[in-house]
This record gives sequence, structure tokens and C-alpha cells, in this order.
Amino acid sequence: MLVHHFGLWAWTSSSRGIPLLQMLDRWDSNLYSRLVTEGYTWPLWAFLPLYPGTVWLLRQGLGGTLPPQLVGCLLSTPCLLAFVAWNTRWSRQGRLVGALTAGTGWGWFLLLYSPASFTLHSHHTEGLFLLLSFGALAFAARGALLSSAVLVALCVWTRNQGVFVAITAALLLAGREPSWRSRALRFAALGALALLAFGGLLAFEWARAGDPFMFMKAQREWNHVDSVWGAVRGLWLGNPWHKGFNGWLLLRHAFGALWLAAALALLRRDRALGLYALLSLLVMLPQGDLGNAFRFGAVLFPVLFLAGDWLATRPAWVRWTVAVLCVWLNHKVTHAYAIGRWAY
Repeated sequence: MLVHHFGLWAWTSSSRGIPLLQMLDRWDSNLYSRLVTEGYTWPLWAFLPLYPGTVWLLRQGLGGTLPPQLVGCLLSTPCLLAFVAWNTRWSRQGRLVGALTAGTGWGWFLLLYSPASFTLHSHHTEGLFLLLSFGALAFAARGALLSSAVLVALCVWTRNQGVFVAITAALLLAGREPSWRSRALRFAALGALALLAFGGLLAFEWARAGDPFMFMKAQREWNHVDSVWGAVRGLWLGNPWHKGFNGWLLLRHAFGALWLAAALALLRRDRALGLYALLSLLVMLPQGDLGNAFRFGAVLFPVLFLAGDWLATRPAWVRWTVAVLCVWLNHKVTHAYAIGRWAY
């Protein structure tokens, strides 16, 4: 996958005359670059501080002159590789169960060739969040409260979905306990530590912007509806801006439908992980459609692992038809990012 993506970008750069550094600095990558070089200004407060802060530190450690988008790749790619190595090692040692790891190569295939998997190794938060969220959930499933809490705190500082990781980790911890009292205590303990991390985020926002909820105010720019009905109506592309045919948006909604089906199947097997998958889907609704489904789904390894393992049980012609379609869509999305088209 890495060879495919970086090779595609190199070929596109050469054939179209687009500088490679420009191709690595599209859309949100450019906004992260501005955060690294210029600091927080409106509306960049919408982005949480851990990823750009880490890129800034790494860039300073490398001399302070490298382009931020290159440093972002140097951070995200090892995070992706570390996730693969950690997950594989613990799986082989029998330390992971259920959808926390892939039971087949098809599970790994669907993760690495989900539509926007390029975000896992480029100048985006996804690679870092994938590693942190896996660690938080894996430690929680093993009953390691403090290790899970540290990684949950880092997730909360990385993406909004970090709050969902906190809820899921607390449920996984509680699920290991024999009595309701001990379950409540474990859930409350991790919840308290997660709230402490969230309070630290609010303190950071207050100190830097004078408003502890500045990131929430800036994120309102992403929401295109002002009512619950508008959010629900976006599921069937019924909002005013949806007039006319948009094939890419239809593909994102088709991906969202498959995500929903897999999340419901996961919910029957593991309530905590299934809830995580459903919350991560529902959080897009205030935007009025699923226009960011490719990117939001890229980090949901339990859903992709489960779907891939299910695919492994299908007839060969089904598996390889799906594989060809996945590679084609992934290729098109990765190329769209390179040439400046919407790719999330």
C-alpha cells in the first residue's frame, strides 16, 4: 500500500508537473502546516493540538527547516507501521481477542485499502490516532487501567473521536469485572481520568484563546444544518445543496451504509466496539451528509477487521471482485488528493 501510494504520487507529480511537496499539502494537510508554522488563528482552533504539536516538536528536533507536510509523513508512516507491528505481535501472542485484531489477511486488506487509507501515512491525524486508539482499547480489554487511561488522554487531545475511545475503553474495562459494583468503579475510574484530560484540553484552549470552548465554536463551521431533521435528511441526500448527481458523494454514502451494516454486526459480538463504530458514524450527521465518510472510517480498525474476516468466508469470485473494487476506489481517492480534488 505504501509503495502504491507514494509511487502514484511520484508518477502524478512527474506526469502533471505538480511539485510533490505541494501534493502532500492538500486540504487539511495545508491547515496543519499553517498550525505548525504560524500557530493557532481562527478558524484553525477547530483542530485539536496533539498532532500539530507533535509535528512541530519533531520538526524542531530535525532542525526546524523541513516542510511540515514532509515531517507529518515522517510521523504518520511510522505510527501506521507501529500499529501493524504491535497488533500483529499481540495477536500472535494471544493477547488480543475479537475485532481488536484481524483473523485473516482479508481483514488487514480492508484496513489498508479502505478508501482514504492514504491519510494513515500522510500529513493527517489518522496515523497517530489509529496507533493511540488501538493501544487504549487493547490495554482496556486486558484490564490495564493506567496504560489505557494515558492513551485515552492522548486520543482526547488528538480528535473529537477520542471521547468515543474513552467511552469504549471504559466499557471494555468494566466488562472484565464480575460484579456491578466493580464494573461501576472501573468505568468511573477511567471516566474520571478521561474527564481530567478533557479538562486539560479546555484549560489549554482558555490559556491560548481566552475561551475554553474555542475548538467547539470553530468546528461549527463544519456543520451545514441547524436542526435534527436536517441532519437526518442528509442520510438520503435530501438537503438543499444535494440537488443534482454527485457520484463521489453517492460512493461515500454507500460506504457509510456498509459501515452501518458492519457496525451493527459488530454490536452483536462486542457491544463496546460496536457502540464505538456507531458513534463514529453518527458524529458526521450534523454536517448534513456523509461527505467525510472515507476519512472518518479509515481509523475504525474493528469494523474493517470484522468486515474483512467476513469477506474471507465468501466465495472466491466475491472476494476478488470486492478486492478489485477496493483497490480501484482507493487508487482514485489517493489520486484525487494529489491533484487537489476532495478526497475525504
